[in-house]
Amino acid sequence: MKTVVEPPMIDAVCVGVSNSSCSSKKRAFSEALVPMSSTTAINSTICSSAVEEDYATVVNLKKKKKIKGSVSPTTSSTCTTSVEEELATNDNQDKDNQTGLTFESGALHVDSRNRLHRERPTRILAIRTALENAPNNLWARCQLLDDSNDTTTGTTSQAVDFLNDEDYLRVHLPGYMKRLNRIFDKNCHCCTQDRLDDEAAQYESIYFTNDSLQEAKKAATSLCMLVQQVTSDNLHNGFAIIRPPGHHATPYQAGGYCILNNVAVATAFAQAKCAAKRILIIDWDVHHGNGTQSIFESDPTVLYISVHRMFYPYGGGSSPTCVGKGQGRGRNVNIGWTTKCMGDDEYLAVWERLVLPMAREFQPQLILISAGFDAAQGDVGECCVTPECYGRLTQSLMTLKVPIVAALEGGYVRSVLGKCVTQVVTALLDRDSPQKSIQQDERDRIERGKDVDILDSISPVAAKNIRATIQAHEPFWECLRK
Repeated sequence: MKTVVEPPMIDAVCVGVSNSSCSSKKRAFSEALVPMSSTTAINSTICSSAVEEDYATVVNLKKKKKIKGSVSPTTSSTCTTSVEEELATNDNQDKDNQTGLTFESGALHVDSRNRLHRERPTRILAIRTALENAPNNLWARCQLLDDSNDTTTGTTSQAVDFLNDEDYLRVHLPGYMKRLNRIFDKNCHCCTQDRLDDEAAQYESIYFTNDSLQEAKKAATSLCMLVQQVTSDNLHNGFAIIRPPGHHATPYQAGGYCILNNVAVATAFAQAKCAAKRILIIDWDVHHGNGTQSIFESDPTVLYISVHRMFYPYGGGSSPTCVGKGQGRGRNVNIGWTTKCMGDDEYLAVWERLVLPMAREFQPQLILISAGFDAAQGDVGECCVTPECYGRLTQSLMTLKVPIVAALEGGYVRSVLGKCVTQVVTALLDRDSPQKSIQQDERDRIERGKDVDILDSISPVAAKNIRATIQAHEPFWECLRK
């Protein structure tokens, strides 16, 4: 197998908007979160797939010794750790949660027509490299979940039979799964790339390779394995760094780079097999999770909260008035930004006025985060959320004292993506995150004035958007009527 060196990574900025036009104030997060360097250099070697040699990149990560089916501390082979660093690591570990990481690069799911497609395996490599290079021995303090004999990629390329057909059919319709199985039947010699392109053209923003379904199942499987470890108390929390993403996949179709809805599969899996009956899904990707909404909009046991811009996906389902259907009315919560450049203050206001009060009233037994980072400053979503703010949002959720598992969705500028995930993992690791969040919230209230409504201290457009969601959900939530 030949090896090629990836071209140098080029950072991008907000499309159509300069960073200087983002108006949100910078917040003081330094007490709780890791200071990040300005640029995360990724200097890696990738190899082309034996199946799709001309275009598929397979992440070539450091080899590790692993125990099959176990959770083990991660180690780095890139440098010799000094005595001082080891002592610091041990000191930190005494204060750490058991935070699990799982990786699935989807290495064989790559756009054959566009090698530079932004949703590609190098996203996962960028995140892992950022975590390995993070300060305070962050990487060594995490737990790597692995169930694989494959030590060449560092991904959980376990047999996908951890999940069976029933696990997918809880959230996807039988006709859709049969169609996928037929499209990707490797015994069918008519399954050419041209045929796959014709099939993909029937969906929106989707590409297929011969291995796309297999890679999508690996992503869902990795997340469900992590959920199982967390809900069985082997871990306190975790982050599934996986692709392809999932939150645009509906019960009956692919879309928006998504084939299977990873978080939805994990939600139904946790309810059926892990005794977590009430589940809160937080979706902070800049795009509305239309697939997740359509799967659970009639389910009163799942509270879905999405914070997004009112653009893709189109069709009106992302508005505040879409509150759910039937018994699920009030369980589908959309906070839709009607303009760009929303930043830290606006997201923190959503947490204070909607997310935390509703979560406390709902009393979930598990929190799943559809963790897309395309609202980050410098990514493609034309918003201005800082990496530190994503850490702060995670800390805030930890005050609920409920197990948390995050799953990667969007986020396409790799230097930005690595910083954001690092801040979230830092927050998940820290046992003191809940207390730090409470203390920072109190400092914020003092700074703006204790009698000042937080909605009066943010963008007027954002305040209007948040109030629209509050108004739509007041009939269903006592916490919003106080």
